[in-house]
Amino acid sequence: MFPATINDRIGLISFQNILMRIVGTLRPDGSCQAVRFAYNDRVAVNSRHRKQVNTLSTSITAIHGLINLLDALNCGALLVNRSGSIEYANDRLCQMIGRSRDQLIGRKTESLYSTEAAIDFLRSRLHNFDEAHEGEFFLPAADGSELPVIISGRPLGSAAPLADHRLITAIDISAQKKAELRSREEYETISTLSDTILEQAIDLKHYSQKLEEKVRERTAELHDANMEAIYMLAVASEAKDADTGAHVRRIEHYTRTLALEMGVPPARAEEFGYAAILHDVGKMQVPDHILKKPGPLDKTERTEMMLHCITGERILSKKPFFETARQIARSHHENWDGSGYPDGLRGEAIPLPARIVHLADVFDALTSARVYKPPWPPDKAVTAITEGGGTQFDPSVVSAFKALVDTNRFNPAPAP
Repeated sequence: MFPATINDRIGLISFQNILMRIVGTLRPDGSCQAVRFAYNDRVAVNSRHRKQVNTLSTSITAIHGLINLLDALNCGALLVNRSGSIEYANDRLCQMIGRSRDQLIGRKTESLYSTEAAIDFLRSRLHNFDEAHEGEFFLPAADGSELPVIISGRPLGSAAPLADHRLITAIDISAQKKAELRSREEYETISTLSDTILEQAIDLKHYSQKLEEKVRERTAELHDANMEAIYMLAVASEAKDADTGAHVRRIEHYTRTLALEMGVPPARAEEFGYAAILHDVGKMQVPDHILKKPGPLDKTERTEMMLHCITGERILSKKPFFETARQIARSHHENWDGSGYPDGLRGEAIPLPARIVHLADVFDALTSARVYKPPWPPDKAVTAITEGGGTQFDPSVVSAFKALVDTNRFNPAPAP
């Protein structure tokens, strides 16, 4: 109970202490014990005291409503005073750390922690008691474990007595932390496997390391893992050729160079480049006797070879990261005049990255040795590409190609 008479005591007790006494009367179910003030009818309560009584009554109502609200929350919640003592803990917080409310109320928050860093953090928050704060921290469980949480704290009000108490909420993020750990472990597994995927893995690893250094500056860890998967798939699709790895690096370089010349933004041109690496991933499903046939393919063989476009699209993930790669895999054999395959698309209905890769792939095929032909001289290949503008190739891509060739900027990528 509070002092027997308002006249004797209310002017002497600070409202902070009054509120602390109110909270101290809270029952576990959130209700408050009755607070009465007995005073002599003969005592004249002046207007200042009436205002204090009204403020106290309002505070009691606010605290009672707050306690009911805290117990209804699905996250942990604490009421802490300026000295750092716990005035109330809701049921959810007690469950999160495996402690009863009686074990918490009245204790200093820092007494629950054992590390200097945690104690220093709590003291800094008390020092800045009136400032709102939100960030990651942890709750010490009764079994000694640390529960990662997002904590949010702020004073109950802007004026005493509510301003002398701070409401702190805690949201359990242990599931998210476990997911982050699993992602890191999976990435490390992928990186380890990349060393043993193919005989050419050492060369690929060196190239990937250089590429990853650039990618890591601009992207998140997930992007790095996706890039690693792209190179493993690309080299796997080219593993039946003696030119393993080198062909896909040239296609990447040609595609990015053409895209930049056409005014594609650098980040998008970079995306076109690494997506182009997977243009022939569907050839993994084509039999060796067709891929390595030294002469022209018959109708049946050609039909089976043409299926690699559809197969490549199906192999690639449907995640947004691979959207451009899927477009290229399916449509990089479509011709500007509609005579290509597999869908007979015409003009700008063909995705732009597929139109660019189509030219880059044909140029590289013409200037490289194949089982069915020797390499063409570059000038002969340039003539063939130029003559194909408007029929086989997008005229705007041919124009960019010619501008690069005429200024000696359309060259194979340097060896990694």
